[in-house]
Amino acid sequence: MVRTRREFVAGGAGMIAITALAGCLGDDEEPGDTDDDHDHDNDDHDDHDHDDDHDHDDHDHDGEGHVDEIGIYEFQLLDRAHDPHQEISYMHGDHWHGAGDFPTVPHGDNLSIGATAYDEDGEEIKLWDEYELRAEIASGAAEDVVSFDFHGDHVHVHGEEEGLTEIVFQVWHDDHADYQTAPLAVQVAEEESDVEEFDAHHVSDVYILDRAHDPHEEVADWHDDHWHGAIPAVPIDDNVSLGARFVDENGNEAELSAAYELRARLDDDAPDIVEFDFHGDHVHIIGEEEGETQVVFQLWHDDHADFETTSIEITVAEDPDDHDHDDHDDHDHDHDDDHDDHDDDH
Repeated sequence: MVRTRREFVAGGAGMIAITALAGCLGDDEEPGDTDDDHDHDNDDHDDHDHDDDHDHDDHDHDGEGHVDEIGIYEFQLLDRAHDPHQEISYMHGDHWHGAGDFPTVPHGDNLSIGATAYDEDGEEIKLWDEYELRAEIASGAAEDVVSFDFHGDHVHVHGEEEGLTEIVFQVWHDDHADYQTAPLAVQVAEEESDVEEFDAHHVSDVYILDRAHDPHEEVADWHDDHWHGAIPAVPIDDNVSLGARFVDENGNEAELSAAYELRARLDDDAPDIVEFDFHGDHVHIIGEEEGETQVVFQLWHDDHADFETTSIEITVAEDPDDHDHDDHDDHDHDHDDDHDDHDDDH
């Protein structure tokens, strides 16, 4: 599959002063044709330790500018608020293109930013098995405007106070950056929206997404206290990565990784054969031992759940590919009948 050629996108007149900070925006050079079949979902690999030797005497880059010890020809940032993730600003060589396309960070909220890297031949460089995406304030830039949370293959950029700063993105290995972008201008401002506010206490629909697919695949949905579909079988000593959409009775959708997070727990008295890792807009369910259990999905706010689904059955299998999801037909039935026979599933 041939990746479409990108064109340099200049910011509007109001962003000229901002984007000028971020590097070479007037370069008409375009990256070559590259593969469009990106794998954005490497969340299943949270362990970034490896034993490769790095004979570099000085890894202390301190946000001062471009560094490349990997051989990255193009470094593409991704806005993870979209599904599939939306390509925004990208580094070509040692300078930025489309710096004005980097979204404004909402004050008191965050942006979830991922990244993909390519070599000179346009082939994707698989980074996130052994590296971590990070960011920091550029040298000499305002330090109190944004803060960061790191989640393996993506970073949350939090808007702490209104204003302008510069940040660098890093491909992190152990205790140093093997790759670092040039500084990129980032603005924090109050978010303006006429969208009706989501009501967490009147959730009508929940959709569970299997993040192993791109775009993410809807595998189960909850409505009127019952489930349709099934959760993918969980491998032992591995995980499934699940996202979700929570929709209230007026059709408004919760923004996960902002005011809300996706979480999960075992149902009361359910077999304790899985563990959970929470990543804001998705959760990893990790198989500990073979069997079946029941899981409740939660819409988490601050230190509590504003909403919980009824439970859905999850299977842990040695070889999930051999698991027949037809075993879960009891989740895909007509609930006009008496529900008493299904209380254990909820």
